Amino acid sequence: MRGQSSLGSAHTYWELHDGYLDTAFALDPDGDEEQYRYSAPGVATRTIYALTPESRAAVDAAARRVQIYADSWRLESAASAFRVMAEIYINGGVLRVALRDAAANEPAAVTTYAEAPSYLTRTNSQYDYEADSPEQLQNMETDHDFIAGQLFSLGGGQGLVWKRTIGSRRAGLYRAAPVSYEALEALPADGKVGDRAVLCATTEVGTLEPFYCPEDARLVACGLPMADGLTLCVYINKVDKACADLVNAAGVRVDHLELAGFAGQSDFSAVALPRSTDRDAVLHIYGDDYSGYLTALRVENGSFALHQNLPVGGSVYLRNAEAAVLNTAGDALLVATPEYTTVGEGGTDNAYNIYQTGTLLLVCPLDGSDTRYRGRLNTGAERDWGAQQLGEDWRRVSLRRYMSYELYEKDRRRQL
Repeated sequence: MRGQSSLGSAHTYWELHDGYLDTAFALDPDGDEEQYRYSAPGVATRTIYALTPESRAAVDAAARRVQIYADSWRLESAASAFRVMAEIYINGGVLRVALRDAAANEPAAVTTYAEAPSYLTRTNSQYDYEADSPEQLQNMETDHDFIAGQLFSLGGGQGLVWKRTIGSRRAGLYRAAPVSYEALEALPADGKVGDRAVLCATTEVGTLEPFYCPEDARLVACGLPMADGLTLCVYINKVDKACADLVNAAGVRVDHLELAGFAGQSDFSAVALPRSTDRDAVLHIYGDDYSGYLTALRVENGSFALHQNLPVGGSVYLRNAEAAVLNTAGDALLVATPEYTTVGEGGTDNAYNIYQTGTLLLVCPLDGSDTRYRGRLNTGAERDWGAQQLGEDWRRVSLRRYMSYELYEKDRRRQL
């Protein structure tokens, strides 16, 4: 396991082996820092409660102009029929897909700009009619919890984890192809807002194509590229068993494992931790209580060659692990986890300042026996404590130093 911490031009590099630690220091290193990341890239989303195409004309015809500033007007109307859309922002592009249709019990207010300000783009919340207060329309699971895990490389493109089945779109791994913002702005208008031509918020952009959707999945939590051109899919099935499938380039399952049981858990997550080879994967799998397991997997000759679970239990160190890799022998995990310190006394202005002072490095045998290596890398933040305690404005005192970890090449943003 490799990582670095940095403060300005000062960089500390380290490499944890199975039983000892190597460190090095550099000022203004010339080498490429691209490999050091906190985690693989994720996505940002926005949920849109837009007018259905069928109701659009009537809602627009009933709209009234309302002045909100001296030179700014908006259109206000009401609607009962909505289409819930998901806008997904990926690597400088955007993907928009429909989630479901929703009907309001009572007409809900919708607004938009009457004239387009110079800064208005097609991803702006006031570009087209949207529900002002969608509370009566919301389903928190389908509308706000539809993406899981991180982006992952899939063939020559990028993969996205669709967490749950919504309508006809099943839970699984998907090939995601967003459009650039420039391409989005160039699309022809297909609707009207008063006198303004718009690209309707219900118009889908980009493509989301199914790659692999497990037949018995309740929630899909993680996708990850593995050796031999395979892809790992981690999910919980309909009888509450966490499972891992290996899938070939054609989207066909070639191997399957049951990882652990999560009976009675409503949610399920699988977080892929930074790794150094695509032969291995270590995931933190957990249900509602964030404990679960650190699960180690190894792939050889197109199938699973190793599966071991290290129970997290009540260990705050394992639960908060930022990185974990499987050792060469396959019998222990090398774990990096943060240690925090609280500065300030109860009832004082800075009592809530909890910050990372170091990273604890552990070698944990997978058979549950005692930790066979324990070390600590300090962040150097301690030198700033005095400044804060002597009355310096805490907003101007930089107490937070974070660690970053070497990500395997397939997991880095520039590979997607």
